[in-house]
Amino acid sequence: MNAVDEISDKRAIKEFKGITFSKYKKSDAKKELLKSLGEGKIEPACYWSGEFICAGHYTDIWEIILEFVGKNIHLGNPKLPMYIQSRYDIFKNIVIGGYVDNELIMRNNPKIRQLFAEIISILCQSRKKHPFSKVKFDKADFNMTNLSEKLKAPNISYANQIFMKEDQNIFFVAINELGYHLSKDNYNGPVACYWVEWLLEYENSMKKRKQNVTCGRRSYVPVNSKDQMDIVWMVWDILLYEAKNKSTGHIKIIRALLDIFCIRWSSGIKKRRRWLIYFAISLITDKFNTITPLFTNKNQISHIKEKINIIYKQIKKNEVKPATDYLFNNSFTNNAKNLENTISKLDKMSQVGFIPRNT
Repeated sequence: MNAVDEISDKRAIKEFKGITFSKYKKSDAKKELLKSLGEGKIEPACYWSGEFICAGHYTDIWEIILEFVGKNIHLGNPKLPMYIQSRYDIFKNIVIGGYVDNELIMRNNPKIRQLFAEIISILCQSRKKHPFSKVKFDKADFNMTNLSEKLKAPNISYANQIFMKEDQNIFFVAINELGYHLSKDNYNGPVACYWVEWLLEYENSMKKRKQNVTCGRRSYVPVNSKDQMDIVWMVWDILLYEAKNKSTGHIKIIRALLDIFCIRWSSGIKKRRRWLIYFAISLITDKFNTITPLFTNKNQISHIKEKINIIYKQIKKNEVKPATDYLFNNSFTNNAKNLENTISKLDKMSQVGFIPRNT
């Protein structure tokens, strides 16, 4: 990296609220990024992801990645969740390594630039499937008279496999139906998705009536302990249970899907990430190619990573440069540079095992 592609924009992260680095609306930039990903156009996709990165919108870029993986690719690249999980772990370690509360400066970190260049390239190369759409749900189905027509499970054994005594009984029937349509007795992905929507909508209706909505604690879920009693973990419980009846590969992929579903978790994001649940359901109910390669052109990915700074050189043209007084006293640029140098030194020391530790 050099001066021609290093971002030295003077704006604070709060000034990028609702916009990307070059002042595009985030919603418009998201549409362009999703369009480029869908068409497999790597360079434009890297540009639009760079717009988010240079503005410090890492939460947004990860949400876009998760949405595209779950909604548009899913069985087209079934091992992708494990890759995304591993790359998020790398991202998290970079943040913890010196960028907490300084995320904006990460835009000049070569590891960050190459990390997202690689992810974007693999998403573009991945085979796209027909996009999932939200399963239609009629709130009249909350009425047990109407709902009875949709009950197909021959017995209650499907819910009994995972239902805990602390789980609210109101959800038992829906969980039993979900389990039935995930089981070898009646693989039916669309109907299984319907019961997921029923659970989420019924939970929402209970909250609107200010009723308590919790279930037994699923301590294996990688979220804060206070969030381990969300009803959505009953869904993942039964997905993991049915995955064990398939193969080791199914279990690994669905566990990875659960892990990325839990990224920066809050109860409000589960509907936004429904596509990852749909993906997990399709892994159980549908056939797919278990030997699908993660990527199709390694040389292309390497080339994109090597040349990614060309994209940032283009984005840099739209930076708001520091005022003259900043340039004279170097206070703005030096603070960022000092942090970068410190992080770089710590990274090198860590690689050779030279980080001093308290004993």
